[in-house]
Amino acid sequence: MLKELAQKYWDDKYDLNCAECLIYAANEEYELNLSKETLKTMSAFGGGMAIGEMCGVISGAIAAIGIMFTNISGHKSPIVREMTTEFINKFKDILGSNNCIKLREEYKKSKEDGTCIVMVETAAEILQDIVIKYDKFRVNWN
Repeated sequence: MLKELAQKYWDDKYDLNCAECLIYAANEEYELNLSKETLKTMSAFGGGMAIGEMCGVISGAIAAIGIMFTNISGHKSPIVREMTTEFINKFKDILGSNNCIKLREEYKKSKEDGTCIVMVETAAEILQDIVIKYDKFRVNWN
């Protein structure tokens, strides 16, 4: 399941940020066969895009949506916009914010540990539900 894979990639041995963690998990779970170069695109999105704004795990999840459900481009794949909106709204409804700084303050395990595992797990659960819901629209690249 996606949540377990996201937890796996959050481990220190992988040393991935939250956005990378989600795209790596989605890559494995949905057999996306993404290249190392493609996976690296998520490196700049961790930590709320490095400034604590929109939670990076959201970027990783919606990147996976784009990869799996875009045929040619965003303008030609309107379902991607609907799915992205649904993902972001559910994430905010569940956790109370989309802001990295606010989320880390609220959900870190202790003052010394700024972990984002709650956000990673939540994003994985939401993404999995959305992928199942919209599966008939998934683009088959294989």
